[in-house]
Amino acid sequence: MTEPYCFGRFTLDPCERTLYADGVPVALGSTDFRVLLALVEDAGAIVTKSQLISRVWGPVAVTDNALYFHISVLRRALGEDCIQNEQRRGYRFVVPVQRKERASSRSEGNVREGNLPSFWSENARGTPARLIGRNEQLLIASNLLAQSRLVTLTGPGGVGKTTLALQAAAEAASGFANGVWLVELAALSDADLVPDAIASTLRVRIGARAAPLDILARHLERKSLLIVLDNCEHVIAAAAHTSEALLTAAPGVKILATSREPLSCSGEHVLNIPPLVVPGEGTIPSDLLRSASAVALFAERATEADAKFRIDDEQLTTVARICRRVDGLPLAIEMVASWAGLLGLEILDARLVGSLKAWLRARSTAPARHSTLRATVEWSYDLLSAAEQTVLRRLAVFADSFTIEAAESVAGDSVLPTGQVFDHLAGLIRKSMIAAVPGSPVSRYRLLETTRAFMLEELAASSDSRAARQRHAAHVLRVLEEATREFETRSDAVWLERYSPVLDDLRAALDWAVHEEPGLAMTLAGMSWPLWRELSLRTEGGQRLRAAAAGLRAGTPAALEARLRHGLGHMWSQTAASKEAHEEIERAVSLYRAFDARSELGGALTTLGYLLLMLGRMNEAEQAILEAVTLLERAGWLRTLAIAYSTLLCIEATLGRFDAALLAGEKAARLSEMVGADRTALVVAANMVQLLLEGGDVEGAISAGRQATSRMRDTRYSDLLGFVFGMLAAAHTVKGNLDEVLTVTREAAPLLRDDGRLFWLFDHLALRACLAGHAKDAALIAGYADAVFEKASHQREVMGRRAVERTCRLLRDALPENEIAELRRLGARLSEDQALGLALSD
Repeated sequence: MTEPYCFGRFTLDPCERTLYADGVPVALGSTDFRVLLALVEDAGAIVTKSQLISRVWGPVAVTDNALYFHISVLRRALGEDCIQNEQRRGYRFVVPVQRKERASSRSEGNVREGNLPSFWSENARGTPARLIGRNEQLLIASNLLAQSRLVTLTGPGGVGKTTLALQAAAEAASGFANGVWLVELAALSDADLVPDAIASTLRVRIGARAAPLDILARHLERKSLLIVLDNCEHVIAAAAHTSEALLTAAPGVKILATSREPLSCSGEHVLNIPPLVVPGEGTIPSDLLRSASAVALFAERATEADAKFRIDDEQLTTVARICRRVDGLPLAIEMVASWAGLLGLEILDARLVGSLKAWLRARSTAPARHSTLRATVEWSYDLLSAAEQTVLRRLAVFADSFTIEAAESVAGDSVLPTGQVFDHLAGLIRKSMIAAVPGSPVSRYRLLETTRAFMLEELAASSDSRAARQRHAAHVLRVLEEATREFETRSDAVWLERYSPVLDDLRAALDWAVHEEPGLAMTLAGMSWPLWRELSLRTEGGQRLRAAAAGLRAGTPAALEARLRHGLGHMWSQTAASKEAHEEIERAVSLYRAFDARSELGGALTTLGYLLLMLGRMNEAEQAILEAVTLLERAGWLRTLAIAYSTLLCIEATLGRFDAALLAGEKAARLSEMVGADRTALVVAANMVQLLLEGGDVEGAISAGRQATSRMRDTRYSDLLGFVFGMLAAAHTVKGNLDEVLTVTREAAPLLRDDGRLFWLFDHLALRACLAGHAKDAALIAGYADAVFEKASHQREVMGRRAVERTCRLLRDALPENEIAELRRLGARLSEDQALGLALSD
């Protein structure tokens, strides 16, 4: 059965591997989830420690401490009383559990994938969110989404494109098994990174050697989901190209875009969103005036800002006139309505007359609707107190949403005390200059893009621009420092949930600091690389770090330079620039040694050991890792220690020390599971498959490989999945399961190609062809494999060498030497696609 489990306010979905609290996903590591599922499946009964360990970890040896760690995590998430400890026996899940029909669960919005804010399906009271005056457009948008695969909502800023798109997406969500995903492009300054932004949002990992769009297309080809691309206008060409590529590759994907202009793609359906309906001049019955969408929106927003405010029938014509003055733009109406209670309708109307006309005349060359909105923002800004204006200008430095604490740290200074910022923030929210972000577990706020653009101009013209930027960068740096401290002890899921929201502000801070304060840019960049890595944004991270490294000088502090070079080396460690990465890491290690930063030295030595392993320098790699292990154990850096042991596993295996490799793997598995380092745990699982195969335990390798692929299928780590499938192909070849080889190769090949590591599989495919009686094909494939290894200077691993030796023996028995040589020569000229096609033909 795959129906979700429900208990209290929680829903546990075994298909999506997600725990929800009141419809909001709870950040749990993959091991935490498996422990919880094992307990919930036997709710009310005692699950012994040995049963739990067997069901969660399989054959991997795990201590009681590791199990207790995950039980503690679950108790913090669910409440201390949900899981009881039965003395010396095991654990019991004591909360009553029910199964929920999946068909009805969607309507409650709590068991599907996606990141659509819960506000767009229901508000805080559990009733549908109110969208005023857009019923017709919502119906059209919904019909278009039902009939076509690419719908673009166009219109000027402030007309409500995003609000309508999210509402339409929420209503369509039940038709997408893999959910609705909102990709916000407003903060993206480099159009080339549009595919990366989509991949990061969809939690798709992009390999260091891979083309992001190709990975996305392959990931989505069997998915059923809706992508909402919001604010495409500044990256319109890239958004269009990406959309066309994804829709071509993935028949189950639909895209709903918002932009001030169409994407101009094949098959695109464009819906222009007009302003709200505004009553005309003349005598109109009061009931018709009240029902006009612009007037209804004004009345609702005015009442929200001032609960005592009321509009009588005689005042409706004034409200209608105000709505006409702002051209029926929803955002402009909300802004002016927020002042109604404070100024009164007559004074509000009078103030708008001269102000808006003056601003509109000043910008007569701008598009009419844009001028109206701009004028309304300026008008609202001028009505603010001097302190409110200062706070609003300063908060414009946030590229994304922010918390109250963040607002206080950036907007407050010696002149405007931090303690006063909250009061001004509350006033700005009431006046529709700042919006609360719905659906967030922590209260967050944001400026709308139009307001932010104007406020950035005001900030640039003010005397406190530099200071505000400095405080913003300092805030980002504090968040990154906290992220670095927590990285060693937090699970992947919790860490990313907590720190990925700082990404857009990191981009903004780096954009400013690189030109204005190079030293600060280096500090930010050096502290940021774990975030780029964990979000699978190595390309952008490498670019950012390189730009910051241009500021390195002879007098640069050693600690700053060391961390920046460590980050650069790490960004490049899995790319073709491995030699450059090695140089950067060597320099970082020397610097860390010079000022005796032992913990950081342990981290850098771990990276160095991995690079030396990749370069085939095994003795040096082993020396670096063993020193790293000693330092990391003393520092208590458990996550990095797990990575070090994982690397040691590979080193020991390459050196032929099977027992030592197995011991290192067991330690890496325990540590990674203990801290919730999901990727490292999967890396270890993959390497253990290879270790078992190289040690001669083929059946064990096949069994472990199947378990590993089962764990990896629903993760974003396609590179690891491809590697394990490749190992399974090698194992089945050794075993003689030739049909199985073809099956797993078809799954492995695209994943390995995406990661730039398909080359090593051809040795095993050549052997498979030999065993199948296709000696000539085998010789061609072997010739191709030899050419690839020689061209790239790759070193064959143990199983590759064994496959080559066995293939050579079989070929000598089947064909004359001169024919083998000629076939190998021809094989060297094959393309990768030709060689793969030959290998997969039977």
